[in-house]
Amino acid sequence: MGEDNGTGVAAAVRVLAVSRVAPAPAVEGSVVKLSFFDSPWVVLPPIQRVFLYELPGASDGDDEFPAAVRRLKDALAATLALYIPLAGKLAYVPETGDVVVDCAGDDLGVAFVEAEAADDGSGMDVGRLATDEAHDIPAFLALVPDLDTRVLPAPVLSVQATRLPGRGLALGLSVHHAVADGQAVWRFMGAWAAAAREGSPINKALGLPHYDREVVQIPNGDEFAREMLKKVAPNLPVTNMATDFDFSQRFQLGRRTFYLAADDIRALKRRIDALAAAEEENAADSNTTGSKKKKKPVSTFVALAALGWTAFVHAKGLAAGDDTYLVFLADLRARLDPPVADGYLGNCIKGCLVTADAGDLLGARGILDACRAIQAAVAEMEAAPMGGTERWIEKMMTLPFERLANVAASPRFRVYEASDFGFGRPARVELVSMNHDGEMVLVGGREDGEVQVSVSLDPARMEEFKAHVLGTVPPSPAN
Repeated sequence: MGEDNGTGVAAAVRVLAVSRVAPAPAVEGSVVKLSFFDSPWVVLPPIQRVFLYELPGASDGDDEFPAAVRRLKDALAATLALYIPLAGKLAYVPETGDVVVDCAGDDLGVAFVEAEAADDGSGMDVGRLATDEAHDIPAFLALVPDLDTRVLPAPVLSVQATRLPGRGLALGLSVHHAVADGQAVWRFMGAWAAAAREGSPINKALGLPHYDREVVQIPNGDEFAREMLKKVAPNLPVTNMATDFDFSQRFQLGRRTFYLAADDIRALKRRIDALAAAEEENAADSNTTGSKKKKKPVSTFVALAALGWTAFVHAKGLAAGDDTYLVFLADLRARLDPPVADGYLGNCIKGCLVTADAGDLLGARGILDACRAIQAAVAEMEAAPMGGTERWIEKMMTLPFERLANVAASPRFRVYEASDFGFGRPARVELVSMNHDGEMVLVGGREDGEVQVSVSLDPARMEEFKAHVLGTVPPSPAN
């Protein structure tokens, strides 16, 4: 289980059993060499997510937790038989300097922890954890499993199911980012849930996964991958970063979640459109040769990324003359030539960097300027999807982190739909492993058209961040 951050909350979660879930039917795996898309993530802590459920209760009054665990385990075994790399280990090959996913051993499988939260009034119930705006970080950490990635070989995936007071269940997931990006993890979750709900991880919406890294290779890709590994992890098989970034600081950050309803998002876009129309009108009035070309409308992602970035600049107290940055990840699957099928189980993402003077983001039209800058970065990525790909992590590590915001995930990720295992959609889904002061996570919400926005920030700055968000577009109440 995750760290308790010194509060003793983890002590209130007791481990009942630890077992190993192997692919079923048994499969013969192989060794998958990481691509240069995968290599930068070898050094990072695992991705950790928690899903909170209110079990419906058995008709005969029996405890439904054991049945839910059996369903999760059986479905996981069936899904791992197709998503084989998640059942393997990340390993270092000193002869070549490569890091690989070793799926060829006899010990394929995933650690599955069964645990129980104390029913002692400590607030570990779904009703509280799923509705609080501010995250109970120690509680969330206690509900995700350990996955020690500091030394290779290291497991790729671990799972924890925790019985919560009442009829609650928390499903925690820890997965190594070097093996899968967000798109791949959510497809795996969808397949696992489909196996539990429908009896098969393959349905009309989810085809077979594939993980042959040859589909994302570029000239000299192996050399780029080894060069990157030498820079970020010079002491392999120990996976420490060759930088001064301290990941332990993430546990001192405040975290909150806001829900923007479809009407809120439309109102935000209308405000941005009005600012753009006024800009175009002014440009036409001052341009004797005719009006400028009408700019592209903003997408939901662009609008919300701009909202978060301007809120970050306000909260941090940045001023004119301060450079500020926004980083987001672009999925390259459909943008490569030839394109990569959606079912690719691996990393196929590129970091996009946006730069602005903080003064340009502080005024009345700051959100429009933020949108324009983000749109320009998207257009640059679409024009040259592979441009600078092999260097983007290296470039990002040189930036001033105190003035850097980053946006993770996407409103396209329908996380509540993807994680219905047959006992209903979760009451709350959260990314527990938010590493950075200024990180924002955007995913589809529980309601149709809703977007869930979670933010990790210096606690002293959180109220200012919230005030800017509420002042720009009033969010719907947390549900």
